[in-house]
Amino acid sequence: MQDALDLEELVAVLLEEHEYGDSLKPKAFHKVLYFVEQELEQERVPVQVPKFWYMYGAVVATSNSNINVDISDGGSSVTSNLDLDDIDVSEGVLRRSQEAISRALDDYYDLGLDGITNKMYEEAPYDVQRHYRQLDKQLTAAADTGQMTLDGGKNEVRTRETVYDFLESFPLDEFPEYEDDLYIWYRLVSAQIDSDDYDPDEAHRISETFWRLFCLELACRENSGLSRSEVAEELGVDSIEGTKEELRSFLLEQEKQKARRNARESEAAIKAAEAFVAPHLEFDVKI
Repeated sequence: MQDALDLEELVAVLLEEHEYGDSLKPKAFHKVLYFVEQELEQERVPVQVPKFWYMYGAVVATSNSNINVDISDGGSSVTSNLDLDDIDVSEGVLRRSQEAISRALDDYYDLGLDGITNKMYEEAPYDVQRHYRQLDKQLTAAADTGQMTLDGGKNEVRTRETVYDFLESFPLDEFPEYEDDLYIWYRLVSAQIDSDDYDPDEAHRISETFWRLFCLELACRENSGLSRSEVAEELGVDSIEGTKEELRSFLLEQEKQKARRNARESEAAIKAAEAFVAPHLEFDVKI
């Protein structure tokens, strides 16, 4: 009889303890398990949850396991092929595990998904992760016409402040290879926010692309011992570096398009100015 739980057994107990609905949803699953691991440490139940930090918090690696995390148009769910009867642990380990899981679930029930996500981000490795969470919320709200401010604005001032906070907090000392990418993102998103036809959806697309580019490396460095190939498998990509290059190419192309638009606008402005000035220069100078 074992004195520890593996991930599949832990998830089987978690799903059994979950009270509301038919299944724990994937977004909540990852976050609840993050805190379950901490609660189990307090109960002295040995377990290691394979996890990594990614775009929207800590993610539990479930590839090559009996845990099924299904995200589809028809809904989303987490299921396990194990039942409690399949778990061969002592009664004491099972009881302490259930108590730890119950505490983590109570937090989830009390705080809700957004609340436990905020709690998780307090422990994020870098401040920039907290600033991105704020930026993501602001851009999402600005794109939702139902959430705009009373005067019809899109909170450009607050969003600019968060963009600057993000820039200032980015850990370039630890990730110097991202310097060019960071400033390309900053120029693109700043120009979008400052434009007369500001499109929050476009600003969000640019920001999300850069964030994914950075988080591919973040996931490889901030995890519980997973290899780069294991992270790639979990994220469903053939290559971490190859995917990063694709994202970099997208950002570079966006910057090139912006430069071409600026050039055309400058040329049009010069021609307009010349057309305005020219008639005033058409006079005879008499000596």
